[in-house]
Amino acid sequence: MRAGDVRREAARSALVRQLDLARRGRSILHPFIGRSQRFEAWRHYPVNDAMDDTGRWQFYYHAHDDSREGGARHPQEHGHIHLFRRDPQGQLSHLAGLSLDARGTPLTWFATNQWVTGERWMAARQLAQGLSDLQLRLRGPLAGVALWLADMVRVYAAPLHDMLLARDEGLVRHCAHQQVSRKAAWDDRQIAVWSSFPIDWPQDAVELQGQISSQHN
Repeated sequence: MRAGDVRREAARSALVRQLDLARRGRSILHPFIGRSQRFEAWRHYPVNDAMDDTGRWQFYYHAHDDSREGGARHPQEHGHIHLFRRDPQGQLSHLAGLSLDARGTPLTWFATNQWVTGERWMAARQLAQGLSDLQLRLRGPLAGVALWLADMVRVYAAPLHDMLLARDEGLVRHCAHQQVSRKAAWDDRQIAVWSSFPIDWPQDAVELQGQISSQHN
């Protein structure tokens, strides 16, 4: 399947999942926090994170408050999903964060500094491999969310790749300009995000579907 077709099919699939939840009065946030009696900032949802069936991917949802470093990534952000690559030893490398508003609408993709998640830093070219083919499958209440998140990654695979390259380039520039080591930059609490890009969802998906109609006219 061509890259454009992959994006369009992923966008269609993601929209269908969100619309199905909306018909039931729910959003993409509901599988994460819908059954919690009280939503708590900084807590992971689910508590022990979600891991796909292959053991190669891990994710969770959480929100920040104003009492610690690393505030909201977008003015309308309710919280965000952190998605990690997971190696056989269980070490995590942060692929990307996805900000969501209170209705579960995606707002912004972002790449964090190392201290934010305590990740094992992986170079962008390695970290971004295979994004257009990413699959997330797991059992239980987050199974649909996993499929939706994989769809979102496939829709934005190219800009995610560019965002991660910008992350690494930003790190190199910072180290050269400030004359500090990579470790010092990774530990700098004044830098929570190295790079990001906003998205216009669901309009991006609608425009992708519109391209199909244009090609058939």
